[in-house]
Amino acid sequence: MPTPIILTLTVLVVALVAFVAEWLPVDLTALCVAIVLILLGLVTPEEGIAGFSSSATVTVMAMFVLSAGITRTGVIQVIRDRLLAWGGKSPHQQVFVLGALVGPISAFINNTAVVAIFLPIVEDWCKKQKISPSKLLIPLSYATVLAGMITVVGTSTNILASGISAKLGYGEFSLFQFTALGVVTFLAGLIYLTIFAPKLLPDRKSSTGEFLDDDYGSKVYLSEVIIAPRSNLIGQTLSQSGLQRKFNFDVLELIRNKVHLSQPLADKVLNAGDILIVHSSREELLKIKDERGLEIFADVKFQKGDIESTITTGEEKLAEVLIL
Repeated sequence: MPTPIILTLTVLVVALVAFVAEWLPVDLTALCVAIVLILLGLVTPEEGIAGFSSSATVTVMAMFVLSAGITRTGVIQVIRDRLLAWGGKSPHQQVFVLGALVGPISAFINNTAVVAIFLPIVEDWCKKQKISPSKLLIPLSYATVLAGMITVVGTSTNILASGISAKLGYGEFSLFQFTALGVVTFLAGLIYLTIFAPKLLPDRKSSTGEFLDDDYGSKVYLSEVIIAPRSNLIGQTLSQSGLQRKFNFDVLELIRNKVHLSQPLADKVLNAGDILIVHSSREELLKIKDERGLEIFADVKFQKGDIESTITTGEEKLAEVLIL
């Protein structure tokens, strides 16, 4: 019969291989490890599920909720605008500006959530600047990890370490316990990334010489979107909403109560149920759908004789097909 230490090390090695190979999702792998430890008698059932009641676990969950809430406020959109305004054309400047913007955010919001939020922003920025995303995605990841060391809540690791410290009787870490060292580490790392990342990171292109995104990139569509009752655009004019300034999004026509309103539309007040005929990419449509409470027409189900009929009546009909 193997000793408990041999069993524990075996489970640890298998877990590491499973995490690297990604046979299962990471969270499912972690749950399987806990179940195996309980079944082998290496931990008691109470010890096996104790992590779900840990303050560290709850704190990490709360950080993801906070991150999602911040995303919906539109603050991230403002930061994307700053990236476009300050990034410039120099690769060194782009890396520095990216790190300087995500750093302070990562110090107070879980860095994993920050990376998830900024991935589409950085990809969109790269498309607009005609640069390869491979030049900025690694600096994004490293900058958030380095900045996460500034406060206890910056990374899940810090939170878990604080919880273990309290459990062992040494007390929890204060919010800014290692801020001084964290700031120095972040600044040193940002300077290194600014100088060396553009030189060391590959400029990934396809065999035709174009960026990989161009092979499978976004196409511009003529689409219909509906202003949902929950939209934050209700009561604003099209000009006040900033849709066409902040997004790659052109409004060609507005349909209200079966009446087609054409240009100029800037001073038209938007109401719930209004249909906008727009010229935009798929990515921009999905982004606006999440941030501004719009619904893409194909996603909305209608009954016969209602608002759907307004789009196909008269002399004009609009359709879109995709050849798979």
